[in-house]
Order: sequence, then C-alpha cells, then structure tokens
Amino acid sequence: MFEKLHHSLEHIPSWVIYSVGGLVVGSMVAYAGAGWYFSSQLLKPNTQTVAYDQTVLASNENMVQTEGSGYGINGRVGLISSGDNYLGELGPPYDKNDQKQTSTRTFLDPPKATGAAGDHVSLQGNIWTSDPRQALGLPFENVKYSDPLGDMSAWVIPGAESRIWTVAVHGIGAPKSELLRFVKPVHASGSTMMVINYRNDPDNPRSPDGFTHLGDTEWQDVQAAVAYARKHGAAVINLYGVSLGGSLVQNYLRRAPANETADINKVVLDSPALDWKQLLRHRVQQGGYPGWFAQSGFIVTRLRSGINFSRISTHPGSITHPTLLIHSSDDPTVPNGPSKQVAAAQPNLVKIVDFGRGGHARSWNYDPLRYERLVTEFLDKD
Repeated sequence: MFEKLHHSLEHIPSWVIYSVGGLVVGSMVAYAGAGWYFSSQLLKPNTQTVAYDQTVLASNENMVQTEGSGYGINGRVGLISSGDNYLGELGPPYDKNDQKQTSTRTFLDPPKATGAAGDHVSLQGNIWTSDPRQALGLPFENVKYSDPLGDMSAWVIPGAESRIWTVAVHGIGAPKSELLRFVKPVHASGSTMMVINYRNDPDNPRSPDGFTHLGDTEWQDVQAAVAYARKHGAAVINLYGVSLGGSLVQNYLRRAPANETADINKVVLDSPALDWKQLLRHRVQQGGYPGWFAQSGFIVTRLRSGINFSRISTHPGSITHPTLLIHSSDDPTVPNGPSKQVAAAQPNLVKIVDFGRGGHARSWNYDPLRYERLVTEFLDKD
C-alpha cells in the first residue's frame, strides 16, 4: 500500500505538495495563534479605568449636554470630571442626535459642579468612584480579610441586623465602588454589607501565575470573606455577585464543603457569567471571527492556566440556594441565555427578572426604584 502511495506522490508536482503543506502548517499556526489571542483576552487581569471620552457642549445647574461615543448610555449615570471628581448624578439621555453623538441629561440633585464647555468628562455607569460615606452618607469600615494568598481589602457597611450579612463581589477589573449602586436595597433589608476585593485587584495579592481564573481559584476569596463575616458575628449570610462576581459566588457554593455553605441564605446575581464556553463563543463572534475559533481558545486557556470551562460554569439544575437573577436581554457583554436556562430548570429556587434595556449590569441604572424594590423584597422574604 505504501509503495502505491509513494508511486502516486511521485506524479504530483512538488509545488502542489509544498503548497498544501504550507497551507496545513499555516492553518495550524493560525489556529494556535487565535487560541493564544483569545486565551489572553480571558486570562489577563484588566483594571477598569474612567474614560474621559465626553466633551461638555453646554451646562448649567439643571442640565448638561455632551458629545462623545457614550452619549446614549441608558438610564442614570454619574458625571465625572478629570481626576475622578464626581460632579453629580444625571438622568436618562434626551434630545439625542445619533449622527453628532450628542445628548442632554438633567441633574437629579443639585450638582457639586456643572463643568464648562470644552471640558472632558465621563458618563459613568457605576455613578460613584468614591466610598459609602462620600457617595451615600453611610458609615463604613475598611477591613482586611485573609485568604490563601494573603490579606484582601473590603468595606463593611453596618446594617440594622448585625447577625445578617451580605457579601458582595464585583465584576472583572471593576473597583469596589461598582457595588455602591446596590448598597441601598441591601441596607434597606437590614443587612450588614461586606463589599470585597479579590486576587489581582489593585493593591491586593496577585495569583501566582498572574492570570484571572474566572472563578476557578477566586472562589476561595469568597470563602475567606464568608469566614470573616462569620467570625465577626454573621449567623445568616447572603451573597451578591455582579458579572464575573456571579461566577465567583456560584463556584464558591458548588466547591466549598457543604457544611461551610449551610448557613448561606440567599443569592442575588446581576448579569452573571454562568456559561463560559458560550460566553467565549459570543466574544469570538462579536469580534467578527468564526465561532469555531473559540475551540482553540478553550484548549489554549486550559493549557496555560488549568481552567476547566465545564467546572467553572453553572449548569441548569445545579443551583443550591434561593436566587434572584437579574439579567437584561440586551446585555451585549454576557448574553442572558444561560441565565434563562438556569432559571427555567429550577423555577422553585430561581427567580429571573429581565429589565429588557438594562445592558450589562445596568438594570439598576435603567430603573433604580424597581431594582431596589426587587432586591429588598427578595432579601426580606422568609
């Protein structure tokens, strides 16, 4: 057989063989390169920064008109000037001009300052860049909690019920201040709130390989925060996860010893990352690449970091605690299909609420009164 094959190859022009071989090798290199690129997008810790990408066109104590790519962000935003200076909270955009990328917003409270025409500012979905006292007038304590990598930082905001705590976990690269929008409904339920940083956050310990592990190791930080809460008087503990924070919360609930999670009461997830394979496929296609490129990302990510995508994902039927899942259908970052599947599989445990136009982790911004009512009622309900 091999002699016949050799004889057949002798009749094929060498340029054809070299061309086919080059095409095969090139395809393999491209496939591996795509895997390296997409794995790097997942694994590299990124810190969110305020982008001063808006220009003030006109302003007074009632309104501000801006120009820039973020002109049409749905719902409430914070107006931030250079140096992370909070100027005031603005309502939804109106008088929008899509061609010129301009919109006007009304101040919801008397602003600290209005900004002058020509100033570069940011329309910040997280509203505040400060702390609970400056943003909300609430007392808090800066604390450290210890985990396998060292001391992690957190805020503890006392509530009326010192024995009921809610441990809150921010999204990838976000600061703790991302959670300030969600303090009010938790505080209204009486719960003390612990807002944590975790590994790879600025001024906190880094993971040994320098990678974000998408919850595969970071769940231990949630475990350590829960232990801190228990040590400081918590008898009933709720968990609150936003975006990647939802993955950390769910990995903790699945992977910590059962006796450790027995006193976990309720879980709130906002725009959570639940199905990591589906999410990577979405990111690949969003970038204009064919969906099958995602497979190379799975392979290379596991080789570089040891992450098992199936292990870190929350599968339908795996929820263990009463869960309020808030996830809008227009989320461009983390599609809400997996959230719907998880909720449909366990309607007795999971309540899903779709704000429709909440975007990614912006349901509160779109309708804060409805959001706060949902969260407070869920945490209060026996």
